[in-house]
Amino acid sequence: MTLGGLLMAAIGVLWIGGGTIWLLTRRSYRLYQTPNFLMDLVGFPVELAQSVWGRGSVPYALLLPNMLIFGLFTFAPMILNFYVSMTDGTSILLFDRPWVGLAKYSEIFNCDSIFEPKSCTNAGYNFWTGMFNTLWFVLFQVPILCIVALITALVVNKNIRGRGLWRAMFFYPVMLSPVVIANIWNWVLHRKGVLNEAIGGASDTLTGLAGLTGFDMVVTVLLAVVLMIVSERALRGGNDVSLAWTTIFGLLFALLFTWANPLSLLDLPGSVWLGTVLAVALGALVSIQNRHARLVFYLYCIVAALLLLSIQFDAVFDFGRFRPVNWLVTPRTNWPFFWLVFVFTWSHMGFYMLILLAGLQAIPSDLYEAAKMDATSAPRAFWRITLPLVMPTLTVVVVLSLIRSFQIFDEVYLLTGGGPGRETYMIVQNFYEVAFTNNVPDYGQAATGSVLMAVVIAVFTFFQLWLTRRQSQL
Repeated sequence: MTLGGLLMAAIGVLWIGGGTIWLLTRRSYRLYQTPNFLMDLVGFPVELAQSVWGRGSVPYALLLPNMLIFGLFTFAPMILNFYVSMTDGTSILLFDRPWVGLAKYSEIFNCDSIFEPKSCTNAGYNFWTGMFNTLWFVLFQVPILCIVALITALVVNKNIRGRGLWRAMFFYPVMLSPVVIANIWNWVLHRKGVLNEAIGGASDTLTGLAGLTGFDMVVTVLLAVVLMIVSERALRGGNDVSLAWTTIFGLLFALLFTWANPLSLLDLPGSVWLGTVLAVALGALVSIQNRHARLVFYLYCIVAALLLLSIQFDAVFDFGRFRPVNWLVTPRTNWPFFWLVFVFTWSHMGFYMLILLAGLQAIPSDLYEAAKMDATSAPRAFWRITLPLVMPTLTVVVVLSLIRSFQIFDEVYLLTGGGPGRETYMIVQNFYEVAFTNNVPDYGQAATGSVLMAVVIAVFTFFQLWLTRRQSQL
């Protein structure tokens, strides 16, 4: 018999034999009370704990096994990791590693400025490059992931057709291995992948359409008609402007602004970003039900009409011959970073969506019925009811996604390998390479970096919790 089998047998004998003796010495049972005796035997450990530690200490006794396991596999490795960061050498045995104190930390901070990693030693350069790339990733990733997860949870929380199917579809990527996810998106994004083939085919089609007589006029008229329909639907609701139709109008306006490119008249770039900012500003103004929202919407319609008059569709759709792009290795384009954010959001959003969905379903429906009786609009109900009540759940999602984003490794290592250059070189990849892929492994340096990263995560987490608690007390 194995050691595990012997241990389980010993526990069974002590539980059944010891429990039987302990119960029979304290109370008497008749034959018809055999079921009662068996139930008492099942609850024997709890009763024994109450008699030894008292009723108030029983919860702590029940938590003790879990805390022992948690301490063995969490706190003990943390302490050992901190000890390793104070040592040097290539041996993995603790007692064979010489003590060097804070020498590993001083190597990382040996810089003219930590904001200029090139001024650091080799260890500091790799660490701070990975840290700042990770901070940038977290800065973009966490808000995008939380917003997308919240919007998705709001949608699948509605009574829509096929709601269970949509929930399963959004959650499905969470069950995939990071290796599978990386292979899927490599297949999509490499130079001869699906994305380049789709863009190339669409480019040829649009270029051919642009050569048709009057195509620019036809598209201008069609877009004008679509904008008129969307504007009418947005403004037909009396005093309140429809947020849903305003969102559609904003998307069309941003695309129209990009195509017209009015800043090119001043030899300035940035029409894409300016159009996006204007569209978001209109949506925000409508969502808070500003009293000037309707007037501003009319002004946007006038601007859209002027942009339509200025567009030359034959130039817009004359793409020429599309050259395939290797989205994951093209330097100084930010495409590799963009696709990492996209893939990470796609693969993890379903998990946080379920958490937020549970929070949304915990909100009493009576509140929405009362708001509907008071003629409260949907955007106002969201800001005044849904968001405040789901905020505790959203805080959990923010903290969990913050920690998970700092720990990103699998997707980056398999998709870009930290490239091109060091553009997507993340901090966990630094630990992995220092400890396991170098010719001379430096476990102390890797442990030092992980300790510093733990401090950064703790600072961000505590700041987020403090900010959320302060807002809830206002």
